[in-house]
Amino acid sequence: MTPDELAGLPRPLAFVLPGGGALGSYQVGVLRALTEAGVVPDMLVGVSAGSVNASLFAWNQGLDGIQRLEAIWRSIRRRDLLRFQPHRMALAFAGRHPSFLDNRHGREFLRRHLGGRLLEHAPVRLVLVGTDLSTGEAVALTAGEAVTAVLASSAFPGAYPPVHFGGRTLIDGGVVADVPLDLAKEMGAASALVLSIPPLSAGAPPTNAIEILLRSSSLGVEAHGRTVLRRPPEGLRVAEITARPSPLGTFDVGKTTAMIEEGHAAATSWLRQLATES
Repeated sequence: MTPDELAGLPRPLAFVLPGGGALGSYQVGVLRALTEAGVVPDMLVGVSAGSVNASLFAWNQGLDGIQRLEAIWRSIRRRDLLRFQPHRMALAFAGRHPSFLDNRHGREFLRRHLGGRLLEHAPVRLVLVGTDLSTGEAVALTAGEAVTAVLASSAFPGAYPPVHFGGRTLIDGGVVADVPLDLAKEMGAASALVLSIPPLSAGAPPTNAIEILLRSSSLGVEAHGRTVLRRPPEGLRVAEITARPSPLGTFDVGKTTAMIEEGHAAATSWLRQLATES
């Protein structure tokens, strides 16, 4: 794809932001590079951690907005998202609670930055993706409170509780649609630019149950995403900004600054490569 082809992608153009937990900070650097290059979306489609970025970016446009988005990610601490409560975890293991963690601290964090904003009022059309826990259907969230929609889209099964939104019980959208190209097309996109996050790098197999579960889940989501990208919906033009594998995982909070810079460098290189091919 050349710069002319990138600029000539048919409109509406959707930025598709898959999930990746703490690795979502990588997408912030990619968004900075795209903003610097003047590549602007007509629609933002976010899944899980990508829903956090899509929502914050929708209300923080331009380079000033990107700086605010970077500052938000740099301010994240483990306690903002991961506060373990032994009593709750014991109840979850006993089958008497739907999750090991609560989402109260995540809600407070999002409330500080999104307030009571509604999806339908976003300056850029905003589509967040959740999974219906009853039917297994990927659900496009386009109206309602942004904070609750983000919590629903990023409700990692078992770790965080399902969220009731729009008459449905929802969990993490990445369970069935981490790269939701079908939904982007259904929402009216003519083309999609996928802002991928780093896949897991090869490494020594984990030996404890939790790490095995998390790595297996990530590998499954990545494999499904690759299949979707190889076979995009007919009539939708798709480009992907790829990422190099990383040893970091979903819950590796604390590497934000390095990941932002890595995403910016990779996307800038991708854009420069386009220029040399023209």
